[in-house]
Amino acid sequence: MASKVNLRNTTLLLTRPEAACRRFSRQVEETIGKFARTVIAPLFEIVPVEIASPPRLHEEIAFTSENGVRALSQQQKARGRPAWCVGARTAEMARAEGYSVRMTRPTVASLTTALIEEAAGIAIVHVTGQHRRGNLAETLREAGRTSRTLVAYDQRALTLRPDVLNILKKNVDIIAPVFSPRSANLLSQAAEQRSAHVHVVAISEATAKAWVARPGERVLIAASPDASGILSAMGSLFDADPSA
Repeated sequence: MASKVNLRNTTLLLTRPEAACRRFSRQVEETIGKFARTVIAPLFEIVPVEIASPPRLHEEIAFTSENGVRALSQQQKARGRPAWCVGARTAEMARAEGYSVRMTRPTVASLTTALIEEAAGIAIVHVTGQHRRGNLAETLREAGRTSRTLVAYDQRALTLRPDVLNILKKNVDIIAPVFSPRSANLLSQAAEQRSAHVHVVAISEATAKAWVARPGERVLIAASPDASGILSAMGSLFDADPSA
């Protein structure tokens, strides 16, 4: 793939859960343009799990994704409980579900730092998934804070459909925005037999490292760990007139 390409020759591969893929696809079309083909092929699905020990009245919540907000809200009413959030969309969903958002930070690391500095004397419950990087609650405990992890959902791996595998076997250029190290790892496994050049736009350095690139494939890292950062990095792949 040349340093600059056009949309007419490029396939966009989206591998998040379907609702997130469709939302991001609209953002891509609005900010970059229409790809030759957009393929929605989730590599995992979000499955709520039964919560054995739900948050108690004195505990405040740390949400590091929308999935955590959604999963907990299915099993417990918010009733104005304070919440600390990673990402604007997570905070937006938390407010919609009835949480009182105390603070929003762009990454888990920055939220962890803020909790250490700002949440002295507050018991924090980190609502998260079965698969996650790092351990927010353990880091808080090491800093002398009261915290525990509550797994509210699983990210169950899915296999790619035969039609998607057929696309990967063709000599085509594919751009794949990837939003987590686990997604990068799942995509590496699913695309192991590819003939296509899969160019990954990763949300973080850790995500980029989890992808196994091949000669001729590009790996870009978003300047900011969010959809806007991914979109900006994707846009840099194209000519000023991307459809020309």
